[in-house]
Amino acid sequence: MCCLNDCAESKPGKPALNWARRHKIALGIARGLAYLHTGQEAPIIHGNIRSKNVLVDDFFFARLTEFGLDKIMVQAVADEIVSQAKSDGYKAPELHKMKKCNPRSDVYAFGILLLEILMGKKPGKSGRNGGEYVDLPSLVKAAVLEETTMEVFDLEAMKGIRSPIEEGLVHALKLAMGCCAPVTTVRPSIEEVVKQLEENRPRNRSALYSPTETRSDAETPC
Repeated sequence: MCCLNDCAESKPGKPALNWARRHKIALGIARGLAYLHTGQEAPIIHGNIRSKNVLVDDFFFARLTEFGLDKIMVQAVADEIVSQAKSDGYKAPELHKMKKCNPRSDVYAFGILLLEILMGKKPGKSGRNGGEYVDLPSLVKAAVLEETTMEVFDLEAMKGIRSPIEEGLVHALKLAMGCCAPVTTVRPSIEEVVKQLEENRPRNRSALYSPTETRSDAETPC
């Protein structure tokens, strides 16, 4: 099991993250977040959604970590986490004025994470880019205006894809941008996000596994 932050890096021996696998990871993250928001007597706000806080196993099941820490931390440490989210590119605009996270700010961070999964680019400041700030939603908006939307997708995710529209990539991109809407009331709930991802699965489900992973001892994809 590795964190999504590491799984996304192309290294020898690591399985390629095609679109079917990325979709399964994204859906798993959304389901986990929905459980936190609605599956408890009192909603739990994650408040720190980012790729390094997602664990992915060999079957591409995603698990959220480091949730609910604001309930056990002193306020100064919780505020520092929110501040770090800003530099990492996951911080919702409204948190510039208010420091307390909420379900809609979690949805915003999920939207950034979904863009990261689709584009293969890390948001926020990156040492590899000389400290340049990478604003993923702005990159997508620019591509749409220049009519080069298909070029925003990570090449590894596009392998074997004949129609990004039919395979759900374009829909996922639109969903991610909806999650990143500057106005909180425009963002979908995480339950709606789960529903849309479930209704727009990749057609080629067999691409989830390599030939050795499709034997009878492999788990059935959800």
